[in-house]
Amino acid sequence: MPAYLHFPLSDQMSYKYFWRPIVPMLTAAVLISPVHAAGKRPLAFREKMQPMTRPGHADDNPTAVDRIRKTAPGAFLNSAEIPQSQVELLAKDTYEKSRGYRLNKIIRGNMDRKEIALTFDDGPHEGYTLKLLQILKQTHTPATFFVVGKQVEKFPTLVQLEVIEGHEVGDHTYDHVNLNELTPEMVEYEIDQCDRAIKRVTGSSVRFFRPPGGNYNKTVLSAASRRGYITALWTDDPGDWARIPGDVILQRSLDRLENGAILLLHDGIQETLDILPQLISEARARGYKFVTLSQLAMNRDKKDIEPMIVGKTKKF
Repeated sequence: MPAYLHFPLSDQMSYKYFWRPIVPMLTAAVLISPVHAAGKRPLAFREKMQPMTRPGHADDNPTAVDRIRKTAPGAFLNSAEIPQSQVELLAKDTYEKSRGYRLNKIIRGNMDRKEIALTFDDGPHEGYTLKLLQILKQTHTPATFFVVGKQVEKFPTLVQLEVIEGHEVGDHTYDHVNLNELTPEMVEYEIDQCDRAIKRVTGSSVRFFRPPGGNYNKTVLSAASRRGYITALWTDDPGDWARIPGDVILQRSLDRLENGAILLLHDGIQETLDILPQLISEARARGYKFVTLSQLAMNRDKKDIEPMIVGKTKKF
């Protein structure tokens, strides 16, 4: 042993016994470090939703929001923004099919099955999301949450809880902007930054993407499809985003129920929380079953599935 490492025997013994109880503690610390404890979803969920390859990620750009505000200030959505209506989305879908476009999107499920997908946009929100999850848990109702990246970073534990309780999470952009107003590079940035935020919290990427307001064009759909996303729209928007009375939200939702419906609601709306238990109860009384968006997509009729083959799709 080199002279500078030579200790008297008594010191060597003390040194040896000093480390004996510490080694197990260090091992335990590694095993329960934040990497493992801060939101990796349970194995069952990781097996169901394996991380997906996302080719073509835009580079990180910390000044992206400033660039959007300077080049496309109208892209930022606010409370006055009106989402695409069911009629507009269906008309656009009919036109695209008539032109032979094959697009990787879903607007409804199987019309021969009494299934409904509840979807909630724009969360998570402190003081609302937890109440929403409690209602869904009490009524044993699965749902799909389209989360905003910057909100995910503010309230990561709420997104983790959504996944742990068996719900599905989707990408709703990082800044909640009208993607039709952005350059292709900024569209990619918005999608990718939200994906990264979700993946940091849950350990996995997601399968569905919803453009804010239902606003999309070829650039948006192509960017989403290259990343393996299915773009998810809706058949039923009762307009809770406008903070209308709860009884109006309830009646509109019930009036438009149909097989394969995708119901668009919003996280952060008290009126929606107030009527949700009754909405769920009434829908079930009519024979409808609530499923996640993945389940709704899986049960679609084959003729309604339009996989997009990037590079071989008929152009707009």
